Amino acid sequence: MSSSKDGLPVGQMTKHFAGNISQLNAIVLSDYRRTEENIGYHKGRLDQGFKLLVLKHLPLPEVFEFQGTTLRSGGRYGLPEETQEADRRRATVHDGILADRGAAGYRDLQTRALSLATVTGPKRLVKVMPTIRHDEHMAPRDQYPMGGGFLQWDLKKPGLPFFCAAHFKPGGTVVTVDGIFQVNSDNFLADYPQREKLQKYLQTI
Repeated sequence: MSSSKDGLPVGQMTKHFAGNISQLNAIVLSDYRRTEENIGYHKGRLDQGFKLLVLKHLPLPEVFEFQGTTLRSGGRYGLPEETQEADRRRATVHDGILADRGAAGYRDLQTRALSLATVTGPKRLVKVMPTIRHDEHMAPRDQYPMGGGFLQWDLKKPGLPFFCAAHFKPGGTVVTVDGIFQVNSDNFLADYPQREKLQKYLQTI
């Protein structure tokens, strides 16, 4: 296990975190830029690396809200805006589903979604914690562009505890309790087996 200045030591359970979660298949092990595009981060957000947190248990329906997919920046319809104030005026996916289906219908949709969700495998629920944190001075349209269409749920406060599975460092080194992996050294023959091992670890830990 590693020590951590950010309070997220690899190989340990975390405190409760709220906010967006997605799925493991949005994380491209060998390409941080593609991961940014999948999640809906601006170019360079992951340049200093990130921690990958994984859920060990599925959330209850009352714990999360639908935010569509990562195509919906901020879980809202339309394109992200220039200012925070304007961005908050965009209609939310959550409110749209609730208005269309009602509370009972919303709960039924959550139950069905949870029946397909998993905490193992390539589509397990995960949370990305970039080293470069949210910048309140950056325009929403610049900071959170449309993503690649991967699952996007929002954990309501206080959130849930996660397992800190890996530290993806700049340069393609990934630290886990199962070892240190080099997944992007520009040597495909050396990197590919490392990516396979890391992917198996992340799917099963």
